[in-house]
Amino acid sequence: MGKGGSASQAAPTNGQPHLDTGKPKQRGQLANTIPQASDEITKRSVRESIPEHCFKRSYFLSLSHLVWDLAVVVVSAYMVLYAVDVLPSAATPFAWLFYWWYQGLTCTGLWVLAHECGHGGFTDSRLVNDTVGFFLHSSLLTPYFSWAITHAKHHHYTNHMTMGETWVPSTADPNKKSVKFAKSSLGTCQRVLSVFLVGWYMYLFVNATGARQNRGQSHFNPGAKALFKKKDANYVRASTVGMLIVAAGIGCCIRAFGFGPVWRLYFVPQMIANFYLCMITFMQHTHADVPHFNDEQWTWLRGAISTIDRSMGSFADMKTHYITSSHVAHHLFSDMPFYGAEEATPYIKAHLGKYYKAHMSEPVLGSTYLGYLKDFYTGMKGAVSIGPDPTGSDEFMWFR
Repeated sequence: MGKGGSASQAAPTNGQPHLDTGKPKQRGQLANTIPQASDEITKRSVRESIPEHCFKRSYFLSLSHLVWDLAVVVVSAYMVLYAVDVLPSAATPFAWLFYWWYQGLTCTGLWVLAHECGHGGFTDSRLVNDTVGFFLHSSLLTPYFSWAITHAKHHHYTNHMTMGETWVPSTADPNKKSVKFAKSSLGTCQRVLSVFLVGWYMYLFVNATGARQNRGQSHFNPGAKALFKKKDANYVRASTVGMLIVAAGIGCCIRAFGFGPVWRLYFVPQMIANFYLCMITFMQHTHADVPHFNDEQWTWLRGAISTIDRSMGSFADMKTHYITSSHVAHHLFSDMPFYGAEEATPYIKAHLGKYYKAHMSEPVLGSTYLGYLKDFYTGMKGAVSIGPDPTGSDEFMWFR
């Protein structure tokens, strides 16, 4: 394809890797890539296709969602403690399992609201946004300002092979033993487990999954030159202090109530929320039919609309403020409130046409949520190594 046109396409692959056969690749609808210079579709033309009210931020709506989610956290904790007190002992594990699943989604929703604050999409007030975002992210052991700074780079360089910030693919030889093992069932299970247990903090502490030249850089180090500028130093320090204050508060709770209750009520839902964050981000930017770009092929618009809308099911989407189902809109207009992005998505889909990317999971046991989890496993198994199309049919980077 070179610097314009669309990639070759045919039947969808459902996220499975392609084999280097030397024959033209058979890719699906998601492979369609906007020409580098396009007069037909621009950021301005997309914006003009969306009703203006979708861009309006409402103090009432945003703060109502915040208050509701905080109330749900408190009521959920109270209800599980009450249930454990009155239910037969044989039933208490099920009460805890339901609590962890439900509270994990609620905590993810609160994390998403803080993420909105960092983008300026929560309210029109930077003071309100930063106050709410700092409180929420610190409470969930995330460095608010530090992460917001690096996340802005992710938005600026989406699907860029050298400047991208999260889930930047490896270019390792697909025939290497380590790559083959990563694609095996055992290797995939190990990768998924590592993402669940430590994936989020590996990213924060050593920038794992970031661009290769930025590996080892820490979100807690004001001197991490690959991540921050000198003017960011005090924001990085403030983010770390916020986390340390919350950590001290957690330590006091452990001392007062014991480790077990704090583990069950706080740490498990918080770990689940961290896992959702890693999984959702992976799924929004990874599919066998969606290319990544070297510098000469990348443009901001190409990167932004290489984002993939998905769904975890109507309930989970609602709980997580539609971060999964309206992510194309979010990457095009990151300061648009989430309720506007959800409404704007059909207009964006219509305007982008074949360049709009969405992949909806096939239900498992009637559940889209389970289908989403299955697709995550499939994606992790296939999306290990990336490289040029061996046929030379275009200049993009594809999973192989």
